[in-house]
Amino acid sequence: MKIIQFTSSLLAPLGGAEQYCIEISRWLRDQGHDVTIMTGWISPEVQESLAAEGLPVTVVRSRRPYPPDRKGPRPAAVLFHLLDLLGTVRLSPTLHRAVRDADVVHVHRLHGFGTAILRHPGVAMTVHDYGLVDTTTMLLRHGNQVDAPLVQRLRAALIGRTARTATLIFPTGRLRDKHAAWGLRMPERTEVIPHGWRMKATVAEPKTGPVVFLYLGKLVTTKGVELLLEAWGEGISGAELWIAGAGDLEPEVLRAAAAGRVRYLGWVDAAQRSAALSSASALVVPSLWPENFPLVAAEAVLAGLPLISTTIAAPPVLEHRGNGLLAEPNAVDLRGAMVTMLSSSRRAELASGSRTLAGSLDFDLHGNRIVRLYNQIVPGASGVGSKGRGLQ
Repeated sequence: MKIIQFTSSLLAPLGGAEQYCIEISRWLRDQGHDVTIMTGWISPEVQESLAAEGLPVTVVRSRRPYPPDRKGPRPAAVLFHLLDLLGTVRLSPTLHRAVRDADVVHVHRLHGFGTAILRHPGVAMTVHDYGLVDTTTMLLRHGNQVDAPLVQRLRAALIGRTARTATLIFPTGRLRDKHAAWGLRMPERTEVIPHGWRMKATVAEPKTGPVVFLYLGKLVTTKGVELLLEAWGEGISGAELWIAGAGDLEPEVLRAAAAGRVRYLGWVDAAQRSAALSSASALVVPSLWPENFPLVAAEAVLAGLPLISTTIAAPPVLEHRGNGLLAEPNAVDLRGAMVTMLSSSRRAELASGSRTLAGSLDFDLHGNRIVRLYNQIVPGASGVGSKGRGLQ
């Protein structure tokens, strides 16, 4: 089966949607399918890495004045969103030519191209954020959750008409329901398929020394970095805070590291991320928006770690008091959860919960569910990959 995995950009540092796009591409290729990753913008180091492992990449240029992962001056930003709105009505000829011969086009992010591609035959979209109903992608205004503004509801209604023949895949029921609440009319084929992740599940070894709290992710306000630093304060006796990532708040993290309050690891690659998880005692996900399916939380579960997060973020792989703790999104409660996690018996109990949940993240199980969906989208497909393997 000829499959295109489409995401609007692959700019370092990669977000969760981009990492998933690459991972599902790898898995499908390993099953014998003809897979191409298609994007509008890509960092040279990412392109070189994908080429080295034999994953073909096609770059389709967009007319947007800057990539969707970046910010531009107001006139450029207005033009960007106007072109995105136009892109809900008309698919660019360049993009049409690029996808027309594929059996399946699996879309992950559309920002910078518009949603007209969802009308193309054989299209599925995994919904990783709230971009279909909110231009900020996070349902936030000035840091607060709000009901859908009228302009966003009108935009969602237009996108809903565009997407009515597509297949939408939601990693969680919560994500689907929030889209419906913000005005998206669901297409006839809507699926809830939890993500899987490819990382060997481990049994965490008992650790000696200080309790290590680990943050992994972009250093931006919505990820709760400032909240985490406020909750940590001058530190917690018997514990360390390690922060890995890059982003706008890197100077604040560097200042905290220079003062000896935290250990800053910088942006880490896959091997370094795995090493950090194996050295940690617990993962902290202090996000201030309703997270969809943060892959770092899945990695922590597979590493046998307990989690701490906020009641707003509430990652779907965190069961409160089962394999982690949920705290109200304020410094006092978040610090309280971290203090609770100092107990070795409590950590061991919650780590056991993560090991129990790890089986639900099996990537082969997830990939096979995705392939079965592909076969429904393209009922005339033979169900045989390029190496002769079936799509079971």
